[in-house]
Amino acid sequence: MFKRRNARSTGEQIRSVVWPDRGFARLFSYIFQRVRRMPGSPTSVAVGAAWGAAVSFTPFIGLHLFVGLAMTYMTRGNMLACLFGTIIGNPWTFPLFFYLDYAVGTFILQFFGSVTIQAGNTLAEFISLFLAAPTALIGEVFKQIIVGAIVLGSMAWFMMFGIVYWAVSGWRKSRSLRLAAVRERLQHEEHENDNLRSQQSFMNDQETHSIRGDKQE
Repeated sequence: MFKRRNARSTGEQIRSVVWPDRGFARLFSYIFQRVRRMPGSPTSVAVGAAWGAAVSFTPFIGLHLFVGLAMTYMTRGNMLACLFGTIIGNPWTFPLFFYLDYAVGTFILQFFGSVTIQAGNTLAEFISLFLAAPTALIGEVFKQIIVGAIVLGSMAWFMMFGIVYWAVSGWRKSRSLRLAAVRERLQHEEHENDNLRSQQSFMNDQETHSIRGDKQE
């Protein structure tokens, strides 16, 4: 019933995983709408989404979901929200995230006098090295990346928490106001109908009394 009219080829299915058919803007808009409608308190939903975003900055490719779910479980967050939160970490954003981790981590370690390893002077050079050998590059500058990931992941956690908490609580407040307005309108209509019925009943009684008076005369 819900199958596509024309079945996708294997290549098209793989391409849709890497690049959604309707683009990332449409995908993130859909995810945002789904997250803010999730059951649970605004805090639990925001915590889950925050952990999903935070772990996406760590170099543990393939383990992001498991780490995020574990942290969400320990902090009593919404597990499904965490799943959606990890979507910001994908093949298109990982090179940028890891470069930012590397740059921030390098700056911090050099500031405190630690020895660092050079892995490209620009974003383009870093991405080129990352695409050529991602595991080797991460292993070589792991200390710098993990230090940067702690800083940027923490920032991402608080930013995502604030955005999702505001979105969920705002949507629920707006929904409550809409429902209250609907209830008020229905009550007003019911009150108007009661008044009309009362007036109609009064008019019927008056007409009945008038008919009886005419018969008595």
